[in-house]
Amino acid sequence: MESSNVCTEKYSYALPSWRVNQIIFFTVHFLSNEGYYKEGFDYQKAIQKKGIRLKAYSAFKPENLLELQKISLSLWDEGLCLVTTDNETQQDCRLIAYNDSKTSVEIMQIIFHEYGHILFEHTEQSPNAESEATLFSAIATFLMIAEQQLHIGQFISLMGGEENFFEGIREGLMEKFGTKEVA
Repeated sequence: MESSNVCTEKYSYALPSWRVNQIIFFTVHFLSNEGYYKEGFDYQKAIQKKGIRLKAYSAFKPENLLELQKISLSLWDEGLCLVTTDNETQQDCRLIAYNDSKTSVEIMQIIFHEYGHILFEHTEQSPNAESEATLFSAIATFLMIAEQQLHIGQFISLMGGEENFFEGIREGLMEKFGTKEVA
């Protein structure tokens, strides 16, 4: 895989292949450590366990949502992440707000995208940051959907690092469909 192109309305940026591999590894590692292939896995709870609050747009007063969108670094109106103060503890915390009028898969993509910004410690809007968050989101969403449909996540997790990611997918699919490798 030479590069991953991520396009937005304002710019295009291609991540170098070494960074694509790092993000693949990071994504598989994160989801595998959380046990995404286990029955009843909830990606939102896994993210919340990391101390990040999730809040649907519909839970905000419209004027408050507009203010949040103004102070967010995000140029995307489907979701945003920011540091806010927890009302109960008065401690700083990360918040991901997402457009809950979307489908469940779109919501998953939005949340993973914003979580990618947090994981990679992005502090400003840039083509590189958007590319990294989008790639993280795409891989995480793919893994979640593949697990829901094919139940191959344990094979992917057992294969280890990014160099074995596609091998894990292949092994899982071969096992799922009862096929044998032809020499």
